[in-house]
Amino acid sequence: MGLTNSETNNSKIVTIVKGKFTIRLPDDSDNPKAVERELTMGVNAGKIVKELQYTGIEGTIERCYVDESDYGANFITELIDDEGARFKLQIALDSQFFGQYAKRMPNIDTAKPLFLGLGYDRKRGRNFLYARQGEEKVSMAYTKDNPNGLPEPTKKTVKGKEVWDWEEQENFLYEVAMDFSSKLETSDVPF
Repeated sequence: MGLTNSETNNSKIVTIVKGKFTIRLPDDSDNPKAVERELTMGVNAGKIVKELQYTGIEGTIERCYVDESDYGANFITELIDDEGARFKLQIALDSQFFGQYAKRMPNIDTAKPLFLGLGYDRKRGRNFLYARQGEEKVSMAYTKDNPNGLPEPTKKTVKGKEVWDWEEQENFLYEVAMDFSSKLETSDVPF
């Protein structure tokens, strides 16, 4: 029997927390770049965690899929950067970031590295997601001026109040994401 040194192809899980791409660190981490945050929900509410925060992530998309857990459904994008590092970007299906990503999917060239960035719109007081490939902005395929089949939100009455109903639009964007995912070749590379 020969001796070997094996490398694992573990990917780092990246989520979006308070407008930043975030990687959770082990509890005993002493990384000087770590930011501490108190969890506010679930069984770990009150626990202090250490995280690394970023405003952008870049890599070539290897595959995408939906992952459902007790904490909700996430759209997972598996990326590999130019140094071989692997990342699993998790975006909640019920978040504004998923919609902003899905609206760009028809214009993403999966053969090229994709840069996803997070910014802050001071006028609207909220975070947003944007995309580039090389020096080119990846535009949305579905906009207010050119909906290209994207359903408009409707108003409905709930408990005596008129509210916006986004369900048709959310379902449409979900189907766009599933179509995008199905066009990617599945990889046998373990994540």
